[in-house]
Amino acid sequence: GLGLLALLVARPLTAQAQAADDWSRVQAAGKIVFGTSSGYPPFEYYGSDFQLDGFDIALARELGKRMGVEVTFNDFAFSGLIDALRLGQVDAAIGAISVTPDRQQIVDFTNLYYIGESAVLTLDTNPVTINSASEFAGLRVGVELGSIYNYWVQANLVDAGIIPQENLVTYADTNALVQGLRAGQIDAAVMDRLTAFVYNMGSQDLHPAGVGLNQERFAIATRTDSTLVTPLNEALLAIQSDGTYGDLVQRYLNLDADKVSNDKAESEVVNLPPEPSAAKEPCIDGMAYVEDLNLNDQNMTAPPVMAPGQNFVKSWRIKNSGTCAWAADYQLVYVNGNRPEASMSAAALPLGREVQPGETIDLSLSLVAPITYGVFQGFFQLRNNTGELFGQVIWAGIQVPNPNPPPATPTPPPAPSQNVNPNLRSDADWVNSGQCTTIRWDVDNVNAVYFVDAGNVQGVGGHDARTVCPGQTATFVLRVVRTDGATVEFPITINVSGAPPSRPGPSIKHFGVDRNNIRPHECINFDWRTENADGVNLYRGGTRIVANGPQQGSFHGCPVEGRHDYRLEAYGNGNTS
Repeated sequence: GLGLLALLVARPLTAQAQAADDWSRVQAAGKIVFGTSSGYPPFEYYGSDFQLDGFDIALARELGKRMGVEVTFNDFAFSGLIDALRLGQVDAAIGAISVTPDRQQIVDFTNLYYIGESAVLTLDTNPVTINSASEFAGLRVGVELGSIYNYWVQANLVDAGIIPQENLVTYADTNALVQGLRAGQIDAAVMDRLTAFVYNMGSQDLHPAGVGLNQERFAIATRTDSTLVTPLNEALLAIQSDGTYGDLVQRYLNLDADKVSNDKAESEVVNLPPEPSAAKEPCIDGMAYVEDLNLNDQNMTAPPVMAPGQNFVKSWRIKNSGTCAWAADYQLVYVNGNRPEASMSAAALPLGREVQPGETIDLSLSLVAPITYGVFQGFFQLRNNTGELFGQVIWAGIQVPNPNPPPATPTPPPAPSQNVNPNLRSDADWVNSGQCTTIRWDVDNVNAVYFVDAGNVQGVGGHDARTVCPGQTATFVLRVVRTDGATVEFPITINVSGAPPSRPGPSIKHFGVDRNNIRPHECINFDWRTENADGVNLYRGGTRIVANGPQQGSFHGCPVEGRHDYRLEAYGNGNTS
């Protein structure tokens, strides 16, 4: 579950915003603001319409209906989600947050709305079976930073002496966690069972290694002594009683409601007063988005148009909403996006000066539009000088037009429900055996989109992409369900017999890293841009840490202490660069 990693000490409440009568304030405003943390499907994620969706998001909207108030969301780094609640940036937090005794010392919880279990993913090339903590011995284990799995691995594997501290590797979100597994940085990834199923569905390279090592108990968090707990519990009970909860469980989790909740007595959470502490409370990092200073994408309804490879600068105004001063070496960093190219070659941007609590600062980030066409949304967060992400998520959204749009027709087009053009294409239609290519599409105004790979059917976004590595010539299918309920399929064939001889060989146009010297346990970001390449390999020393990567992409790495040399290899048309 997402939320604050409560491993060390319980914090007293001196820096927490006063709860007062939260419910009266929400009623007066006619609105409740939920904090969440995207990137954790099927609970919270950005859909093909670039809006927040998922089980938690839908549940929160239903809670607002029962409470008679509007619902809005603020997206945060999950390691700072509870701190955002304590600072008063949101009224409540919902984001697959597990109830733990340590968290109950700093926030209150509603009754449980989900009871589940963890799962372990490994690569299909290492199909181990893990049924107990002792079977993690010798493995590098990856988790989301600040998650209940971070807590569990620390307490049950590291502190128990099963794995050394350096074998616990943390990642900003689940996408980065799975990428780290695929890149060979870790041997096993621990996450929620349903989330593991989402990533494993239709993926031929992942292996479900085990389930049920620890139970998860999700609830909504509020400030300590908040009067919101009672109306939230009443609304939750109404949703469970009238069948709405079961419908949401079936829709988003593909389960029966009794599989994820227990009876009322087992769902009740008793909130206890915090234990007194003589320790001085540390300050809290917080960041609030203020406004876009340029290139406003109108909430991704009108992304600015860029030419392929165009250099541009995106600027935001943000506010220090916490109680800590930001040091000059705090950085704005890319964390994820809707496509592999959504980093737009972003390097980490240091603040460059100290920013006091309550002060605003304008940040301008140099970016490069992808060389492929489509709509791109890259997400960015602040990172402090201990490597922890915090604050609201901000983004840059652009579109690169299709250089070869379909010819205009002199006759009126059919109705939208009958006219589906997904712009299905691939980076390379010809590859050598063992090489990869990325298949892309853009489609709007449809009910659902599925990617079919050798019989494996995976639900995907309307603006999405998948990297495939066929061993022989293969045909892939994009299955689109139109708004009238009809299904249309679009095939695309990837030929495996070598690239056409007339195509030039690959070249590397850019390969860089945000900084060359880091402290122990810090992470760095690489980015690259190539031409005429089918893919890239990234090596650390003699070890390949990115295999068959995209022509233009990035990599988030956390090397151990020492000196490391990195080498980028681009391949295509039988040649390498």
